[in-house]
Amino acid sequence: MRRSLATIASLTTAVRSSTANLQHFRTRSFNSRSAHFRYTTATFCTTLRGGGDCITDDERKNTQKNTFSSSSATKYETLSDPAPGSPFHYAFPVHDLAVAKQFYGTVLGCVEGRSSEKWQDYSLHGHQIVAHWVGNDYRCQDYYNPVDGDEVPVPHTGLALTVEQFHSLAERVREAGVAFIIEPHLRFQGMPGEQWTMFFKDPSGNNLEFKAMTNPGNLFAKYNVVD
Repeated sequence: MRRSLATIASLTTAVRSSTANLQHFRTRSFNSRSAHFRYTTATFCTTLRGGGDCITDDERKNTQKNTFSSSSATKYETLSDPAPGSPFHYAFPVHDLAVAKQFYGTVLGCVEGRSSEKWQDYSLHGHQIVAHWVGNDYRCQDYYNPVDGDEVPVPHTGLALTVEQFHSLAERVREAGVAFIIEPHLRFQGMPGEQWTMFFKDPSGNNLEFKAMTNPGNLFAKYNVVD
């Protein structure tokens, strides 16, 4: 009985000693890994920032992105801001890029953005329009549809302006000697869709309409229009 108790006590002591040794090994191993992690992280932070301050994953991603952008060989400048919300994109054919540049850049006052030997993009009040050269013989083919007494050319594109912007543009176009297809006038008078409108062409024959709602909130007023 006494021998059994002595044996049990001896085994208990051995187990405690083994447990203590294992815990000591784990602690040393963890501290070693932590020290290596701290060294690696500090080295990364020192390399990235020139100091010992660390950064988050998001900061690292942003830094890498900014470094990529700043190291690009492409030089650029931004001369126009996008329109609020979702700017529209419109691409159209032209017969001569130099003539298109004079019209859209000088007559309409659109700021030029990216360009190549085959196309040019412009900011039309923050919206992206792109002139694509398609051949010297191109001219827009017109169709017509009656709207409130006017024979409206189709296809056409343009922009809804403020009333002040509309009249300023109409004067600018007139002074440039551009002929109106439909002179600036007030359409749908007294109706929810009352608006100022004008039509003219670019040098390639593409039709442009600029309008201005007298009540801007009624741009999408839904009702049946009787021609």
